Amino acid sequence: MEEDDVYEQLRRNIDTYVTGCPPAPEIDEILRLLFSEDEALLACGLAFVPRAPDEVAEKAGFPAPGAAEVLEALADRGVVMAREKDGTTRYSLLPVMPGLFEFPFMKGESNELTERLAPLWRAYMPVLGKGLGSPGMAISRIVPIQEEVESAPGVLTCEMLYDLIDRAKAVGIAHCACRESEQRCDAPREACMVFDGACDFLVEHGFARYITKDEMKRMLRELDEAGLVHQVNNSRDKLSLICNCCPCCCHLLRSLTEFDNPSVLVSSGFLPEVDPDVCVGCGTCADQRCVMGAILVVDDLATVEPARCIGCGLCVTGCPERALTLVRREGVPEPAATGRDVGLAILSEKGKLEDFIRLNSP
Repeated sequence: MEEDDVYEQLRRNIDTYVTGCPPAPEIDEILRLLFSEDEALLACGLAFVPRAPDEVAEKAGFPAPGAAEVLEALADRGVVMAREKDGTTRYSLLPVMPGLFEFPFMKGESNELTERLAPLWRAYMPVLGKGLGSPGMAISRIVPIQEEVESAPGVLTCEMLYDLIDRAKAVGIAHCACRESEQRCDAPREACMVFDGACDFLVEHGFARYITKDEMKRMLRELDEAGLVHQVNNSRDKLSLICNCCPCCCHLLRSLTEFDNPSVLVSSGFLPEVDPDVCVGCGTCADQRCVMGAILVVDDLATVEPARCIGCGLCVTGCPERALTLVRREGVPEPAATGRDVGLAILSEKGKLEDFIRLNSP
């Protein structure tokens, strides 16, 4: 296989994943920075289900001796995933997001690689962001801080953020790749929350650190105070991640606000309601807290525009008068039962399910 074919084949394999990997000059250069030609050839034998090194080598037409060492080196760099099962380490492809984009930035270190990657990702994100999710299934959803919804009638288990954290086996924190690469604001950098198998991998390879569940809940409140929007995976089964997002750097939020993609995320299912007897029209909610421009102050009273609101609750937690509360919003689709259901729905809508199954078949 010629060099150009190796990188294009790797891109096509990654493109079968839910978040995609559309063609562009920038992604070709990114893959060349992340993988040498031999590494890219071996990576063409990977799938999104874990495979043993000899199986990867056989699929790729790569010499079996030394394949395990190459794969482990790639895992150490955060460009393939490694999992141990039955005493054998198995390896799998990482998607562009979450994965190839985020992991190299998660240490919070600036080096030659991250400095070369950052402008390429900035140029590529509009291409990627326009295709995230599908009309029938978003990849992420907004969640407010739990204190603001836990007493609401009919609140769902998947809307109780702290309860979901308590159900996780492992929890950790890493640097936000969006803010590390974009460098547009001074919001907290250590803000990407990871869970379970991905958490273990990232900690073991130096990209994240374990924290306690109580620490994570405290950090969430602090990040909420800092005005960051909380996003999670769009399924009810378990947490895969919690992104704490600023509107200037976050590629998920910007896919909605800048790249004109309404399919990327779904609102929380709540809307802020203003108590006119308490609101003094100070404008804190509109000017400092709302990232969507969904609140106006008219005649000294805050007014919510539901069509723009994503239900993040930052206006509620930031109101100095406590004049806003979150109430149930009608018509918001319930999250999918599992992450697998999210993937099946998106891949089916995009006509990519057969390619994904083919790549991951034995």
